[in-house]
Amino acid sequence: MDNGALDKDGDKQSGSGYTRGKKGSDDIREATFNTGERGPAYAIATGVDQISCINCFVIDLDCGILDPNVVGETASQSADDLYGKHVRGWLERDPVLAKAEVRNTGHGLHVLLWLDEPIICSGEDARRWDKIARGVRNALPGDPKLNGIIAMTRPVGATNNKYEPAKTVTQLRAGEPISREEILDLGHRLVNTPAHLWMRVFHGGERVSPCPLCCGGNTSLGVAGNWQVQCYECGRVDAASLVYRHYSTEFLKKRKDCTHG
Repeated sequence: MDNGALDKDGDKQSGSGYTRGKKGSDDIREATFNTGERGPAYAIATGVDQISCINCFVIDLDCGILDPNVVGETASQSADDLYGKHVRGWLERDPVLAKAEVRNTGHGLHVLLWLDEPIICSGEDARRWDKIARGVRNALPGDPKLNGIIAMTRPVGATNNKYEPAKTVTQLRAGEPISREEILDLGHRLVNTPAHLWMRVFHGGERVSPCPLCCGGNTSLGVAGNWQVQCYECGRVDAASLVYRHYSTEFLKKRKDCTHG
């Protein structure tokens, strides 16, 4: 009996590979690692220990897990709308994220940080980069189930058959290559100074009024150290609240149930 779990695209995952599963599992994907092979996910997937070359870091923004009360009803249903109303501005406020390519994959966005030179790695070094990639995906309110350096994207022009009618993958932003040092800088800031990074990305500066967490009319929210933000109503809270507030209540509950159940 195959006990492989289903990944976020509905493909059955067994160890480091995939097998045919739900609708859309035969769609063409693009590897962001090794030779950049294209094919169905089950045919081109591999494990972290088989990675010798990293070409790109991926952030996956899924409209369906976002809170319409925060991003707006249309942005929680349309990837084009999510990009135009929110993601484009978020990216432009950070020097590394500003270089990302963005693809509309059907019901979400792939934010792709392509490297100017591949990172050659193996073994323990690949596992270290995998941890960095899993940190980078948290720069925006993306899908936390996304893989690290073995994450894949969908090629521009490919068909996403998970939906009725099927949708064509489009490029919303061309982007430009980034250096190894830039991806390390982004990862470093996410670990060491996330309050500064997220306040700038989501709100354009280190203080915003009214406070987006409590929505008090006479309140403001500001950076209170490297890992916390503060307002008079909320007190000091973890800076991750700036990211979590974008997720729907249903999604956060499901995540909690999966974590603690």
